[in-house]
Amino acid sequence: MALKLRPISYLVLGMVRFGATSGYAIKKAADASTAHFWPTSLAQVYPELARLHEAGLLDRSDDPHGSRSRAAYSLTEAGEEALRAWLRSPVEAKIQMRYEGMLRMFFADALSPEERLELYKRQRQKGRELKAHLFDGDLRGAAKAIDAGEMLAPILLGDFGEDMLDFIDEWVSRLIERFEAKIAEQAASD
Repeated sequence: MALKLRPISYLVLGMVRFGATSGYAIKKAADASTAHFWPTSLAQVYPELARLHEAGLLDRSDDPHGSRSRAAYSLTEAGEEALRAWLRSPVEAKIQMRYEGMLRMFFADALSPEERLELYKRQRQKGRELKAHLFDGDLRGAAKAIDAGEMLAPILLGDFGEDMLDFIDEWVSRLIERFEAKIAEQAASD
């Protein structure tokens, strides 16, 4: 029976292809790039490395660092082909978004109008802080440093993320304006 590959499998294969050769390096690279749309943990990465190695999709070699023995991974031809086959395949899960702030805003009717307004403002501020961290700080520069002329996709996806955060900011700002107007209207009628 062939190994059933999952999204974490492809994340690991892709990060190894990008040059992350250890579990720690894969997690660090994912935290700096894909974590905002596909979070992962070391508890997922290390077992997946073992599965992919056992299936012949990754080669494993010893990579000693000090007194600690570490493993370094590289893609096999079969691993490279598995990654490419997945990229070519039109079959994928439906789009999902896990965004706790939106979940909170969905249930915001449980709060007083003043508390709802504060929640909306807090969510807008969190989005602005995330954008500043991702795009005004070192992360954008680090992503561009990865680009050696052939890795355009991560940069383009960064642009998508920045545009998405701009859209969320504009949407929440409109929500705040509408809600402030509604509160003012209710206060005037009281």
